[in-house]
Amino acid sequence: MPETHDRVLEVGVVLVSEAGYVEREWATLVNPERDPGAVHLHGVASRELLDAPSFGDIAALLLESIEGRTVVAHNASFGMRFIHHELNRAGYDVSGRPGALCTMKWAGRFLGPAKLEHCCSALDIALEHKYHALPAARATAELLNHLHRQGHALPEWQEDARSAGASEWPSANVAGAPRLKERGADTSTPDSWMSAVLESTWIPGSPENEAAYMLALDTALLDRYVSASEGEYLIEVARQSGLSRERILSLHSAYLVEMCKVALDDDVVTEEERADLTRAAEALGLTPRDIDDSLALAAEFRQTAQPSESVGTFLSPGDRVVFTGAMQRDRESWIELIVGVGLASGGVTKATRLLVSADPDSMSGKAGKARSFNVPVVDEPAFERMFAEYCSSRTAV
Repeated sequence: MPETHDRVLEVGVVLVSEAGYVEREWATLVNPERDPGAVHLHGVASRELLDAPSFGDIAALLLESIEGRTVVAHNASFGMRFIHHELNRAGYDVSGRPGALCTMKWAGRFLGPAKLEHCCSALDIALEHKYHALPAARATAELLNHLHRQGHALPEWQEDARSAGASEWPSANVAGAPRLKERGADTSTPDSWMSAVLESTWIPGSPENEAAYMLALDTALLDRYVSASEGEYLIEVARQSGLSRERILSLHSAYLVEMCKVALDDDVVTEEERADLTRAAEALGLTPRDIDDSLALAAEFRQTAQPSESVGTFLSPGDRVVFTGAMQRDRESWIELIVGVGLASGGVTKATRLLVSADPDSMSGKAGKARSFNVPVVDEPAFERMFAEYCSSRTAV
């Protein structure tokens, strides 16, 4: 709920004439400045929201769009609670919750079905995705036309429309068109950080600087994925280390070879291990051919090297593991599971070994605090693999 911590993630506006014709429409993602929640439902991950405008950035455009108009929304009381709260957070003085004509109320009166998708199904209205703001706004506008034809002569409809039209909205603080970001407009790629790294490094480095970069790389690739925040950190480490472009590429190749040595520890590269290598190679800007070459080098090394002890696991007894976000397994179950095998949990501190997040680019408070302490942030599948390795190592002892 907006009164606690929920925030607006996307805004879609469709402006229609009194005759019911669409005059203009716009939509944008909104940076909620926190974890975006149920990504599996709305489909917007934190990476796509990092450069989206805040609600404060688009508030003026929203207020200009609805000036002199009657606001209509499906489940209006719910939506207006969010708009009211977000406008206040953006510095607008909105003492009371603005009103809106509610299509859900009138659909219940005339159709029976109340949910937007059920109304659209009953009236054969196109609804591309119920969790996408602009398609939902378009469907609501079309639903309004159907409802208006049936109800516009009723006194209660007229009173609802009059009340919604009389709502007092604040004036926009500024004018002009803000920067918007439509859903699906994210052009970043898993290795987009690579370009910045290779462009910014040219001063000859030292072995100590190489070690610092490799440590940062190893931390970032715990889940075989470089998040946007991890990419920024790698860019900064590379810049401070002053490693040349050629040396960076060489270190990436060396890192992949080391991964291949681990995969070949039992002389077999499983499908899961191959997928693991592929994800890491993509993040490093390397190709499937590079994986094959690295496996060949790793195999050659195994033939000539002396036997060594098995590679240790990342987790050790007593390590603190913290969870954030809506994961497949609920947090309480995870905590009970890890505590039962000698790990610990709690809040994020400098002593935290790992933060497990539903989204590696999470903007939650826990994720921000973890990054400030250089605590690795990994997704749930990566932690499941690490946890399994930890449990296996305890069984083998």
